[in-house]
Amino acid sequence: MKNVEEVTAEVLLKIRPSLVESEKLMQLANELLEAVKKISSNYEGIIDARLEGSVAKGTWIRGREEVDIFVQFSKDVDKAKLEKTILEVGNTVIKKFGGKTEVRYAEHPYVEGILNSVRVNIVACYKVEPGMWLSAVDRTPYHTEYIKSKLTGTLVDDVRLMKSFMLGCGVYGAELRVGGFSGYLAEILTINYGSFSNTIKAASNWRPPVYIDIEGHYADKREALEAFGRPSILVIDPVDKKRNVAAAVTDTKLSEFILASKLFFDSPTEKFFYIPGCVNKRITMTEVRRILRGRCILGLRLKVQQKPPDVLWGEIKHTLKGICRALEHEDFKVFRYDAWYEGNICVMLFELQELNLPTCYIHIGPPTHLDNALEFVKKHSDAQDTVAGPWVSGSRLYVLKSRDKTSVKDIIRMRLARGDISVSAGLMEAVKGAKIYKSGEELAKFASKNTSFRQFLFEFLEARPPFLAKHVQ
Repeated sequence: MKNVEEVTAEVLLKIRPSLVESEKLMQLANELLEAVKKISSNYEGIIDARLEGSVAKGTWIRGREEVDIFVQFSKDVDKAKLEKTILEVGNTVIKKFGGKTEVRYAEHPYVEGILNSVRVNIVACYKVEPGMWLSAVDRTPYHTEYIKSKLTGTLVDDVRLMKSFMLGCGVYGAELRVGGFSGYLAEILTINYGSFSNTIKAASNWRPPVYIDIEGHYADKREALEAFGRPSILVIDPVDKKRNVAAAVTDTKLSEFILASKLFFDSPTEKFFYIPGCVNKRITMTEVRRILRGRCILGLRLKVQQKPPDVLWGEIKHTLKGICRALEHEDFKVFRYDAWYEGNICVMLFELQELNLPTCYIHIGPPTHLDNALEFVKKHSDAQDTVAGPWVSGSRLYVLKSRDKTSVKDIIRMRLARGDISVSAGLMEAVKGAKIYKSGEELAKFASKNTSFRQFLFEFLEARPPFLAKHVQ
């Protein structure tokens, strides 16, 4: 078995851009930057344009080329004008280079395009002094300068390894859909511990709450944790003491990163890393039907409107939890749930212990010595849905009741009609009109028409994070 150093050396050969690749990307980035500056000169309120992100820092990975250009506005420019201007500038520049544009959404809308397989983002921010932030992205230029000042020697390659590891393990990305580690956070962790291997070794021994404060903004861990409400991982932003860089990291992704680090040191292998050109194994319908056999999967397929991704995923996650609580209230045992989204289609999946409940259930009453015991007896003795009882067992009353509906599909429809499920307002009509799948064959039929959903369905049913699935192969 290869050791950590041998594995990382081989991975670096595959993820580190060649000199020719670097020069080609930098040429495109500089040409785009100059075009942005030239067009921006026609607009009042634009102060400067800068190259940001992994290209500016030199930490990008082969196969994930992305150019981020930030247009800095005067703080006197209102939000509406900033948004209108950045869309005009971004669309003009990318179309000038022969690319197609798409409006994306973060705190502000921004323009994205693809040029020769390179993703280009043209983003607006305000040019302000540290601590005087008017929007979240105003910190970005300061982040870039800070990271560049710290990336000495081989740390650039260590950052590449860290990002590749997080990508391969499925914990990379601060967007709400993922709830993982941002690129900036990966860079800070690597700088803090001094190398990729040191970071992974440290992470394998983390015990939440994890605390990192490179610049010593706080006197001690206790003071910082109290200031931020004791999150599971707290990484103080070097350029803003009031910000937790790891705020987006969920407990699940933190725990997966810790476990992946343990497993990597136990058995170092390239399978933990994102390697350019490597694609997921194509899942066949035979495999999908095999893994569906004997499983109780409830699916809801709904049409959703186009929205900023974090807005939509916030609504999806809220609705998933609401449906789960409703199912549990009806005595269904919910093992897991997740959602898939592409275009205007979202599919929510729930794995249950059963799809149909027994026709009868035990309703537990009060102890007989309480005053409401008499009320319980009167209420249930002659009720139409009482099958047997009431009776006394130990100190309590019990009664056997019949269910009006037993099918999960019927129960979901009933509760939706009554408004008894906590669904995000933005998805209410979509959920009410959703197609409900309650058989493996129904899900398999949809999966046969959509390879992206097929991959998601298989991974949901396999129920292993990427690094663990690869580790046990």
